[in-house]
Amino acid sequence: MQIETKIKDLIEKSGPISLSRYMEICLWDEENGYYNSKEVLGEKGDFITSPEISQTFGELVGLWALNFHQQFINKKRICITELGPGRGTLLNDATRAISKVINEQFDLDITVLEKSQTLINLQKENLNSINVRWISDIKKLSLEPQIIIANEFFDALPINQYVRGNEGWHEKKVTTKNGKLCFTLNNKIWVPSDSIFSNFKVGDTIEYSEQTIRIFSNICDHLIQYDGVLLVIDYGNVSGIGDTLQAVNNHDFKDILEKPGQSDLSSHVNFKLLKEIASKKNLYVSKVKEQQIFLLELGIMERLKSLTKNVSSAIAQKLASEIKRLIDPDKMGTLFKVIAVTKNDRHLEGLS
Repeated sequence: MQIETKIKDLIEKSGPISLSRYMEICLWDEENGYYNSKEVLGEKGDFITSPEISQTFGELVGLWALNFHQQFINKKRICITELGPGRGTLLNDATRAISKVINEQFDLDITVLEKSQTLINLQKENLNSINVRWISDIKKLSLEPQIIIANEFFDALPINQYVRGNEGWHEKKVTTKNGKLCFTLNNKIWVPSDSIFSNFKVGDTIEYSEQTIRIFSNICDHLIQYDGVLLVIDYGNVSGIGDTLQAVNNHDFKDILEKPGQSDLSSHVNFKLLKEIASKKNLYVSKVKEQQIFLLELGIMERLKSLTKNVSSAIAQKLASEIKRLIDPDKMGTLFKVIAVTKNDRHLEGLS
């Protein structure tokens, strides 16, 4: 059964559905869900992530992880977990860079959080030279210090949207009208529990992801008990306001309700909310840095010089163009933000 038919049948039986339920069906339906039915990443897919653009991204993240481990963990095992790693490109580049630096006294222990079987199969194919353990629940992390990398992970988790009315917040839902999918506002008033959702005006929209809160909170609890760090790299904002939900198909923006299940659905990460959750748990949260600043401080231009030392001008130009895409303010340089969460106040490379 097609996704659109499933959604319309569900609405007919139960009434309007939440935006998060709509996204969950579109993205994860076992038969025709977006992440289970097609190649979504890369030039042939619908969008391309930083690790797919340039190998330097994964290399620098890997060396950042190694630097953290050597400074603050310093055990024989380096435990790295990536959340939703796509094709596994970041992990391949990161572990290759780490292996060139460390000696044989260290063991690399890699964990992947993934629930798409299609992507798991792709990851197993691409990460066949690395010893990897797959988990489907963040609570199954091994009970030891973890360096957890979330690159373009939280933006893909389902959200709900709420619109401020005269009497309070009304949830935005998906329903049908004249046989077509459309949005509607629930009459019931929603009362937010987080203080950052105060002081908004009538007409404002806020977004709230229960899955993000649950996963992020579980990671915070793990850091409290076992130490480690969470590095979040994603496109997002620090205001928490506005309708940021978008649909992308073949690198072009589409209508959210058009051809459900055939487009990638994502929203901006609310970094202000993540900071508040971690701070309430007495964890240290770094400043929110733009990806441009983070990568420059990690030495991406020095890495470019190294890569282009003995190559043709055409290859050098291609490598430079890829890195420019990552740090250009008009491209990914300022839209993408970076924060890290750890047990206590530490000097974190690129984020202090």
